[in-house]
Amino acid sequence: MARAGSLRKRYVSFELRMQPAPDAESLKKAIYSEALRFFGEFGLSHVALKLMEFDAGKKIGILRCERTHLEEVLGFLALIDSLDGKSARLISKKSSGTIAGLKMAS
Repeated sequence: MARAGSLRKRYVSFELRMQPAPDAESLKKAIYSEALRFFGEFGLSHVALKLMEFDAGKKIGILRCERTHLEEVLGFLALIDSLDGKSARLISKKSSGTIAGLKMAS
């Protein structure tokens, strides 16, 4: 049983479709900006969204979220059509309880 306040995590691998691909820090800021608009401050604090990894060369990355909000995060990702004013798509590929699980499934 999880302790009170402990985060139950899910990880989502994604593919970024955007030209040119931003660096990880720029992508993180753009995703958080969109997430804040979508979820609001209170909602985003519960979703616990975090960019864990991003490979700009391959345009793939991993996001973390709170397990009970996985479906909302997947919906949020599907609705993104621009980041930082540039046309972009974030395509969810897989989700897992561990980063290793995502990498093994790839």
